[in-house]
Amino acid sequence: MSVPIRLVTAPGPDAESVRFQLAFAAPVSQEPEASAPAWLETGDGHTLELGELCAPTTVTWRDQRLTDLGSHRYATPGPFSARLHWGDRLAEKVVEPGRSGASQVFSLPETHLFSIKRTRDNPLQRIARVHVAGLAPEQSIRLDGGAGQVHVLAGSAGAEQTGEWRLSYPKLGGYVVTLDLLDADGFWLAGLARSELEITLPAEATAPDLTLAELPQPPAAAQPAVMATDVSASTASPPAWLPYRYGQPALGWQRVYTAPGGGQVSRVVGPGVYLSIRAELSIAGAPWYQTAGGDWIAASAVSLFTPSKLRGVELNEPAPPPPPPPPTSRRGVVTADVLNVRGQPGVRADNPPIDQLLNGAEVGIYEDAVYANATWYRIGAGRWVHSGWVQLLEETPPTPPPPPEPPPAVRRGVVTADALNVRSQPGVRGDNPPVGLLYYGAEVTIYEEQAYGDATWYRIGDRRWVHGGWVRIIEGGARSLAAAASSSAERPALPIGWVVAAALNVRGRPGVSNDNPPLDQVMHNQALPILDTRFVAGVPWYRIGDGRWVEGTQIGVARPKPRPLSIGPAERWVGVCLEEQTLVAYEGDRPVYAALIASGLAGMPTVQGIFRTWRRLATGVMAGGDPQWGSYYYIEDVTWTCYFYSGYALHTAYWHDAFGAPRSHGCVNLSPHDAWWVFQWSAAGGPNSPAVYVYWT
Repeated sequence: MSVPIRLVTAPGPDAESVRFQLAFAAPVSQEPEASAPAWLETGDGHTLELGELCAPTTVTWRDQRLTDLGSHRYATPGPFSARLHWGDRLAEKVVEPGRSGASQVFSLPETHLFSIKRTRDNPLQRIARVHVAGLAPEQSIRLDGGAGQVHVLAGSAGAEQTGEWRLSYPKLGGYVVTLDLLDADGFWLAGLARSELEITLPAEATAPDLTLAELPQPPAAAQPAVMATDVSASTASPPAWLPYRYGQPALGWQRVYTAPGGGQVSRVVGPGVYLSIRAELSIAGAPWYQTAGGDWIAASAVSLFTPSKLRGVELNEPAPPPPPPPPTSRRGVVTADVLNVRGQPGVRADNPPIDQLLNGAEVGIYEDAVYANATWYRIGAGRWVHSGWVQLLEETPPTPPPPPEPPPAVRRGVVTADALNVRSQPGVRGDNPPVGLLYYGAEVTIYEEQAYGDATWYRIGDRRWVHGGWVRIIEGGARSLAAAASSSAERPALPIGWVVAAALNVRGRPGVSNDNPPLDQVMHNQALPILDTRFVAGVPWYRIGDGRWVEGTQIGVARPKPRPLSIGPAERWVGVCLEEQTLVAYEGDRPVYAALIASGLAGMPTVQGIFRTWRRLATGVMAGGDPQWGSYYYIEDVTWTCYFYSGYALHTAYWHDAFGAPRSHGCVNLSPHDAWWVFQWSAAGGPNSPAVYVYWT
């Protein structure tokens, strides 16, 4: 650990108290983060345990160059020799309570010029110029351009000095450019200048100059022969984390119109543009999509794509399995097209849907509760529905409780369809309508198997059956994390890994050899418990079950990270590991969720350090890049966004499924479900939640 440190003292709240701070020298390059346990010996026989102390990075040093360590009250005037231990580093300071100590004396140079100007060739670059006089040889000037761009002008015996540097910004947003005076060891002496900077693209850079004659003609439908039909309501209700459909312009550049059916062109879109579909209309038999901008594009001009179905893993201790429902004399039938099931009565942000019932589903009613002047029915353990969408049936004699189900370790499966109907009996027929929906990636316990027609059906609960053709069996040795969650002794715990490759062989022991053939495979985005680690020829291997090992180079692993001292013991925060490409959400010191991410590419790295969220957006547009270099992007309805530094954010990335490797322009990309989870969970921490700790390893 090579970070220079100094122990600093100041008068405390009374004459016998001393306030301790730790000063860090300014880093000149983006090095791996320095973090280690720290403790302070006050010199009078007391020791203050400080916890995990993290040095600031090039991005955060300007605001975090001083860290408060707390105050201590001395019984006598001293002097005392205080010693701070931080990893293998030691800082000492003579302390005399009641005395302020001598101030540091230094000469201040004169800043004759400090300017930041645009460049002619690139809207994402600026030229910074500095002209100073009287900069002493033992001093230096540090220019911080934002986003980790640091330049140093060393002092000399000459009368005047000039520095000029080109600043490049991979992301749009607001930055602060500062000039600071440093001493010979790199510690802060004074601030010389400060300038706020907004990086934006010129309006003419949003699309190339194309004439309409160069573009393919849209379907002719200025005056439709039949009335337009709203078909958006006929689609299935989307999950909460994925409220929109998405697509890209097909075959190059396409027109977008002010109204469905064509007419006035509102804009031209092409490569790098991602469109959100807010609504759909049929005009003369041809579908049209409404974008997030409120304008319309022909469906034939859009290529739809399917966002990633990757999901993280909840780490909090699960509740015990619910007991069988008690006998009931009341039953009802669902009258809504789709009825949400919630964990408690009421529609509110902290009570999201946990399941859905379809029209015609029959339910048992075990309890009534009133919330916000509406009656809610409990239809199972932790399962409530709004009574306004349930029609009561005539009372029937109580039915005995169902027989106890086998333990959940019988068999497990994972849903492979985008949406899979749940029915009360095997078979697709008119008298057996859907009673629920499962989405891709949902894990189920299989209690019984039955043939109907030419298909196999699985019973996944009491009167809940699904078609076996859309369920992939999880082998016993590769037992999923969700299955482990059903047992408190095996609940998911860190470390946890995800398969980054398309598929990965599972072997009986670490290493590749002829006598150690593959046993089976684990698939892309599959979550795995990491039970043990061994190295073979320098390559890590992870044990994921009894006699089951996978090569670790294609696994992104989420591991625990100690909470930094600057993050409160009850604060909600996320640790982002750039080396492993994973994220862990914490409540204080307790990890509650883990996920796979995609961070910034090598030329556009994610900033490192400890940050607080400064803006939260449920949805919004993201744009950036440079059209001249073919890197321009314009993305509609980027959901569940937490900005933590300038234009750097945690957010949904619906346009790729390449998590586990750097991919972004500096943001932390998450799958739609994981971004939604973090956004909803962190809302309880307030407008500046979550704190974000970005580190390398």
